[in-house]
Amino acid sequence: MTSDTTHRDHSPAHDTYKWKALLTVALGTMMATMDASITNIAFPVLTKVFKADLTTVVWVTVAYVLVSTSSMLIIGKIGDLTGRKRIYAIGMGIFTLGLLACSMANTIEQLIFFRSLQAVGAAMTVSTSTAIVTEAFPKNEVGRGIGFLGISVSVGFIIGPILGGFLLDWLDWRSIFYVRAPVGLAGFILALFLLKMDQVRKRGIKLDLMGTLTSSAGIFLFVFGVSQIRQYGLSSPLVHLLVGLGLVFITMFILIERQAKDPIVDLALFKNKVFSSAMWALLLTFVAAPPYILVMPFYLIQGRLMNPSQAGMLMAVTSVVTMVIGPLSGSLSDRYGPFRFSAIGAGAIGASYCLMFAFDVNTPLTFVIPVLLLLGIGIGSFHPSNNSIIIMGSVSRARLGTASALIATQRQVGIAVGMAVTSTFFSARIIVHKATLHLEGVCDTSAESLSIPPAFHDVLILAVSLQIIVFLLCFVRGRKTTSRAGRVIKGEG
Repeated sequence: MTSDTTHRDHSPAHDTYKWKALLTVALGTMMATMDASITNIAFPVLTKVFKADLTTVVWVTVAYVLVSTSSMLIIGKIGDLTGRKRIYAIGMGIFTLGLLACSMANTIEQLIFFRSLQAVGAAMTVSTSTAIVTEAFPKNEVGRGIGFLGISVSVGFIIGPILGGFLLDWLDWRSIFYVRAPVGLAGFILALFLLKMDQVRKRGIKLDLMGTLTSSAGIFLFVFGVSQIRQYGLSSPLVHLLVGLGLVFITMFILIERQAKDPIVDLALFKNKVFSSAMWALLLTFVAAPPYILVMPFYLIQGRLMNPSQAGMLMAVTSVVTMVIGPLSGSLSDRYGPFRFSAIGAGAIGASYCLMFAFDVNTPLTFVIPVLLLLGIGIGSFHPSNNSIIIMGSVSRARLGTASALIATQRQVGIAVGMAVTSTFFSARIIVHKATLHLEGVCDTSAESLSIPPAFHDVLILAVSLQIIVFLLCFVRGRKTTSRAGRVIKGEG
C-alpha cells in the first residue's frame, strides 16, 4: 500500500483554509471529548432527580459509548463516498439537537434515548475530523495539524469536569446540556461556511449492507459485554455470551469484507505493516490508559485524601503538557520523520507508568508532578506521530474517512476494554489488600486508604506490560523503515 501522492494546493488561500478547517473540527472534537466527563460528574445528581439506581443512570454514558462506537466505521465509509463536510456538518447539527433534547428530558429513559441520538452526531464528527485535517494540511505539515487537533482533546478533558462541577453548583443538571448548545450551533455554522465541499465518487453509491450490520452488531455486543465485567465479573456467563457473540459477528464481518466489491473497511490496508502495527500500537495504548484515567483519582482522593478540586488540578498537569507537546511533536515528525517520535512517546508513557510504582500515601508531590509531566510528554509525542503521519500517511486520499473512523473506533474500544478490566481487577485487589491489612491489625478507616496504592500498583503491571509491547512495535517499525530507506539511498531498494 502506498501513500497518497495526490498534489495538494499550496496557495495562500489554501494555507488560510487549513487553519479554518482545523478550528472547525477542533471545536467539534473538544465538544465530543468534553461530553463524557461533564456527564459522568452528574451521576449522583441524576440518581436523586430521577429516583433511579446507579446501574440505570450509568446507561446515560453506556448507551452513548455503544451507539457512537458501533456506528463509526460505517459513518467513515459514508464520508468517503458522499463527502466528509456533509457528514461532519450534519453530525454537529444532530449533536446540538441532542444536547437540547437531553436538557428537556423528563424521565431517565428519555435522557438515555436522547443521549443515543446525540451519540450518532458525535460519531459523525469524530470519525471524520482527522480525515478533514489531514486533507486540509500539506503532506509535510500533517503531523503539525493533528498535533494541534490533539489540543482540543486535552482541552475537552480539562474543561469537562471543571465546567460540570460549576454548573451543577450554580444551576441544575439540565444546564450541563443546554449551556453547551450555543457552542454546538456555532460549530455547525462554522462547518457550513468554512469547510470546503469534498470531491465525491461519480458512480452510484453502494453500501455493504451485510458488512454494516455485522460490524455494528459485533462492536456493539463486544463493547457491551466488556462493559458488564465490572458488574458481573469475568466469569459471568452473560459476559461470555455477549463478548462471544460480538467476536462471532466481527469474524463474520471480516469474511464478508474479503468478498465485498465495495467494503466498509478495505482489509488490504492491514497488509501494510506500517498501518497495521500503528493500529495495534494505538489500541494497546488506550487499553493501557485506564490505570491512570480511572485509578489515579482514587489514589489522589481516597488514598492521599485530597479534595476533588485539588486532584483535578493535579491531573490537569498531564493534559496541559500534552497540549504543549502535541503540536511540537507533530511539527518535528513532519521534519524528521514520525518513527522515532512515536517510539519516544511510547517509551515515555511506559516509563511514567513504571515510576508510578513508587506512589504511596506519603509520596511527595515533588515526585508525583514530574511523573505526570513525563506522562504528558509521552502522550503528546506518541499520538500525533502515530496517528497523523503513520496511519493517515499510509492510506490514499479516498480512504481517509475509513482510516479516521478506524482511529476513533480503536480509541473507543481500547478505552472500554481497559476500563472494564482495570475497574474489575482494581476492585478485587483492594478487597485482598484490605483483608491483609486487617490481619495486621490496621483499623478499617486506615485500611481503606492504605489499600489503594498497592491495588494501584497491581493494575499498573498490565499497563506497563502493554506499553512495552507498544514501544517494541514502534521501535522495530522505525528500525525497519530506517534500514529500508538507507538501502534505497544506496541504490539497493
